[in-house]
Amino acid sequence: MGRPAKMTDSDLLDATYEMLWEHGCDDVTIRDLETALDLRAPSIYRRFGSRDELLACAVDRYVQRVVLGRISRLLDGAVDPVEGIREFFLSVVEVPSGAVSARGCLLTMTSQQSAGAVPVIAAAVARGFDLIEAALCRSLDRAVAQGHPFASPTADLARTLLQSFQGVLVLARYGFDQLDVSVEITIDALLLSHRLAPDLTQGASST
Repeated sequence: MGRPAKMTDSDLLDATYEMLWEHGCDDVTIRDLETALDLRAPSIYRRFGSRDELLACAVDRYVQRVVLGRISRLLDGAVDPVEGIREFFLSVVEVPSGAVSARGCLLTMTSQQSAGAVPVIAAAVARGFDLIEAALCRSLDRAVAQGHPFASPTADLARTLLQSFQGVLVLARYGFDQLDVSVEITIDALLLSHRLAPDLTQGASST
């Protein structure tokens, strides 16, 4: 029988981010990685440099595979940008079949752990957050272009939405219920209440 095909770096990163997403960076040791990846530590170091660099690459891979797909589908692909933002929020509070809570977000989880203070890992997390914030800002800019201006700059609203999104993710990870209601209230409070009212004074002098 021939030897099994060697796992590609992409395969290894997929397996690593799934492990980190389930257990958290702080609880995954190099021994755990050796077992999960079927590689000895020296082989891991040769391919990725160090445990921290492997974890950072895995976070980047998670962003590529999970976050960007959600952004493309729910934000950039939405006909109504505000409803797209609403669906983006709601997508992270859904509890998978057989699970007791939503999976949450690897970026948020990592930022709360000691691993989030490691420069190379922190940089990967920041890149992910930046992509989400930029996508939210694009959606808000599209809403403005469609005739729905906001009282606050879209960049400021995008940052506020990102902060709220992280809070929702933390609560979802810990099994809080009825978060869909909280999401609806949050979106209405942050976006609908910040929309500029139509100028009813135009043309009043001619009536």
